[in-house]
Amino acid sequence: MGNDTNCAVQPGHKVTLRPVVGLTEHLPKRDLEQITIQAIRTHRRLRDAAEAKYEEWRKAPPVSGCDTVGPDRIAYVSAMLDMHAQQTLLSTLLNVLGHVPLVPAD
Repeated sequence: MGNDTNCAVQPGHKVTLRPVVGLTEHLPKRDLEQITIQAIRTHRRLRDAAEAKYEEWRKAPPVSGCDTVGPDRIAYVSAMLDMHAQQTLLSTLLNVLGHVPLVPAD
């Protein structure tokens, strides 16, 4: 991951998405804060969706056979991947912004 030209591993193993830094580092703080707030809301929505998919997977009947983990677990894993990708974007935005903006609960 550290050799990828679009990401950099910083001290403490933080991943920074360089394209996001390049696109946002010269924006006015007010504009960057709006973008970051939207990213926080998106992350919350994806987190809630992943939690719902987890519950669906846990309640689903066991899958017979060993060629698949089943559609419910696949949906859960996909939701978690979306959430973690958004978290990486959000972390980068927060690093560029320099603070965590207040975002009321939806």
